[in-house]
Amino acid sequence: MLILKVPPELLIQIGKDVECSDLNRFLRCHSHLYSILNNLLYQRNIHNISALCWAAAEGSESTFRNFIDAGANVQWESQYLAHSVQHHGRRFRYPLEIEMMKEHPISHAAAQGHARIVEYLLDLGADINYRDRNGLTPLALAAREGHLNLTRKLILLGAKQLSHDKEGRYPLVQAASNCHHDVEDYLFDQLRQYPYSKPNPRLDLYWMLKYAAEHGDKDRIRYLLAQGADKVIRLYVVRFYLHDQEVPPSFY
Repeated sequence: MLILKVPPELLIQIGKDVECSDLNRFLRCHSHLYSILNNLLYQRNIHNISALCWAAAEGSESTFRNFIDAGANVQWESQYLAHSVQHHGRRFRYPLEIEMMKEHPISHAAAQGHARIVEYLLDLGADINYRDRNGLTPLALAAREGHLNLTRKLILLGAKQLSHDKEGRYPLVQAASNCHHDVEDYLFDQLRQYPYSKPNPRLDLYWMLKYAAEHGDKDRIRYLLAQGADKVIRLYVVRFYLHDQEVPPSFY
């Protein structure tokens, strides 16, 4: 290939003048071209948020670090500006200017349980309580997907345990809604130690019991009732979500 005899400086100049898609095809033609032009490809994509998010979601540490080495910045804060209002006993959050939001790779890494990328992002100054489009923080995403080790790591690093999404659900509720019992039990215990305002244990047990009943998980219901769920709440929840099926007396 005659192109391999072209000086590296000229190859780089050529690379600057072609489309990124063409540059990608070009450097894949030969390992020599790849070694010269790969960094240029990353430099030209450092503002491509979707590329960063892809690397985070796939857990591709080398790709992600290449973006960082090329100058990508991951220190922006959430543009999810929210306020809370009380409505029928529930807390809702409404996003302002949601169309102006940026995604953040930390959300994708947390949802997929890629703890090393999450830690790397935090070391680079990413916001541990970054809110995605739905108001979900990395802790909420990790809890929702059942990533216990990452949940523990984020708690140890100071993630907000009562950060609500736009539907008023905090991380423990996210875990309970998907039957990740190890995560919800861990978060229940951590909330009892939370130094800031925290919900009454009865409220936590209500959500845990609600979703256990909704999924018809009788073993889980028995366990939660043994933890002291309020009698009136448990009667309502179990009867409602089990559709008035006959409930064994031991449930009460």
